[in-house]
Amino acid sequence: MDIASKVMNLQEAAKWRESLRASGRKLVGTNGVFDLLHRGHAEYLNQARQAGDALLVAVNSDASVKQLKGPTRPVVSEDDRAFLLASLQCVDAVVVFDNVRATEVWKAVCPDIYVKGGDYTEETLDREEYAVLKPVVEQFVFIKFVDGRSTTSTIRKVRGESVESTGTSGAGGGLNPKLNLLYGRRSVRRFQLRPVGDDLINDLLSAASSAPSACAKDPWSFIVLRSESSRKSVASCLPNGRFLVDAPLGIVVCGDLSRAHGGELSYLLQDCSAATENLLLAAKCLSLGGCWLGVHPRQDRVEALRKLFDLPSSVVPVAVVALGWPAEEPPARTRYRDDMARFV
Repeated sequence: MDIASKVMNLQEAAKWRESLRASGRKLVGTNGVFDLLHRGHAEYLNQARQAGDALLVAVNSDASVKQLKGPTRPVVSEDDRAFLLASLQCVDAVVVFDNVRATEVWKAVCPDIYVKGGDYTEETLDREEYAVLKPVVEQFVFIKFVDGRSTTSTIRKVRGESVESTGTSGAGGGLNPKLNLLYGRRSVRRFQLRPVGDDLINDLLSAASSAPSACAKDPWSFIVLRSESSRKSVASCLPNGRFLVDAPLGIVVCGDLSRAHGGELSYLLQDCSAATENLLLAAKCLSLGGCWLGVHPRQDRVEALRKLFDLPSSVVPVAVVALGWPAEEPPARTRYRDDMARFV
């Protein structure tokens, strides 16, 4: 097949799939954005192809990419992304789909084997797509990503955010790349329609609980907002928390005065704030995005959440964190100025 003929509409793909079935060949299916095709994509697709006899790649249209990843994406148009994928020897067919989910593609072609990146599990696959795939797929395969290869990292390099220098931030200096985790931890308020799995939630809570605490009292506790109804209820208590409803996950960080060092509110707030920052940094490490929503010291918000979750008076809701797979990519930055420091 020549390159152009590999790029099919849905009807052509369904007919091609029938010819594979008639010849007893196993079809592998995968889907994604595949913006700025790089080595990580190529290795992933080569491994996916090895799982069966033919590989079909479903590619998000430009409109759906904007919904998923924000207004600055994609960098490469859908026609070019489809052509580049079709140019790979390991790819046998490409279909561009218009919706955020590839549900209609999988209904039409029913792959024998479904492949996704190693940051997914069966639990965290899109539930609508999974409902279509589960009855027909013989095997789900999850392939580990190639470290250091991603479209996001490429875009950041182009922006000059990963400068290969040891200079420090401030007047006349760049951002030290060794501190990219900190500089790149930005508030994210737009999220992809993709759940956060239990394993990642456990990682987030474990990281939060590794924060420093006065005399190791660890006064924190967490309310995990997995359901949309719980996130809506919490968002209604927070004037600036409307986007929490659209996040796939929320976590309320609470502190218990009866467990705080000396029973003092000040220590409780410091401990819980450290846990909240750890939570946000862990999210960044796990390729998630998050946004800190303040609760304390606004007493109306504190009391509203106490009432909502029937919390005792000793428990103080300190913050809410909206979490999920980011649909925007704020650039790395620091707000440091030289006049902020006094050297003595």
